[in-house]
Amino acid sequence: MPAPPDRLPEALLADALAYLGEVTGLQPREARGHLGALHERYPDVPMRLVWRREAADESCHYDLLIKTAAGTISLALASNQVLPWPMRGSQPSGDQVVVRINGVDVKMEQVVSILDVLWGDVRLAERLVNAHLVMEETSSGRTELTDGELRQAMDAFRRARGLLTAQATREWMAQRGLALASLEELVAEQAAARRLRRRIVAGRAEAVFDAHRDDFDRLHVLRLRYAETEAARAALPRLRDAADPVALAAREVLGNAATCQMEEVRRRDLPAGAAGARAGDVLGPFPADGGSAVVYVLQVRPAILDEATRALIEGRVFDEWLAERRGKATVEWLWGTVARTEVLNAALGNAPSAG
Repeated sequence: MPAPPDRLPEALLADALAYLGEVTGLQPREARGHLGALHERYPDVPMRLVWRREAADESCHYDLLIKTAAGTISLALASNQVLPWPMRGSQPSGDQVVVRINGVDVKMEQVVSILDVLWGDVRLAERLVNAHLVMEETSSGRTELTDGELRQAMDAFRRARGLLTAQATREWMAQRGLALASLEELVAEQAAARRLRRRIVAGRAEAVFDAHRDDFDRLHVLRLRYAETEAARAALPRLRDAADPVALAAREVLGNAATCQMEEVRRRDLPAGAAGARAGDVLGPFPADGGSAVVYVLQVRPAILDEATRALIEGRVFDEWLAERRGKATVEWLWGTVARTEVLNAALGNAPSAG
């Protein structure tokens, strides 16, 4: 996204209000499609469309978020037939009640209070932040799908879930309380995320492969896991001196000294020290599942840029893009102690939160 400007163009407010008038009554995918024209007119102004859907009639209330150097402007337009959101006296129960069990409402604040697992698993918090950053980028209107692309995405979505008939699709939607507009919105978001990823990684796989070719070598290895580090350390010279390390590994397993697994790994997935590993090398010990592991290299296959390697590289490039975005994002966790939120944000590479 472009950097927020210090001052907004004089005509932007009128054009933005006109845009909000155009999209009143439209579904989000159509509304975001119209946003492209506003982006073209003001390419240096970061803008994003957000909405709230009415459960009763599936209509949407839109807000246009316009970023400036001083802050974010929220612009909305309510037709004469509806009450503006700030004037509505009560919050819809669906915004607070997550589930009703035996007639008792379980509210969002109660659910949040038991999500203690979040603080112990940085990966879960990272996925939450990543999902929002992707949604923020795709909801700008710059990556909107065409009708044909949406149909293809919907067909792929249904095939992946075995929804091969209209009846099966309707039953699947009913089980999840989804209307057709909500399903289309879900599919469009997933497809737009894939399209964003393709745009971010386009043309970069070759350069990364050339610069880090050895990282993607395929190594066939025997991984012996020991409960104690000393046992793994003692196994190293035995394996290195053995005439037949595979037979020795089998005896280690039969004697219950270790467990063994044959794997194919990329060189980059092995711990430090495996950079120059060749067939016949014994590596380790490495931490593994509460114990230690010793790795015997059976074979090394030099890397080639096949589809599997390309997908791996593209995943790395996209992860790096997400990490860069997280580093620039300000994340404010609205529950949890200050100490815990600071530790979590530090682990994610975010700016400090308000806690």
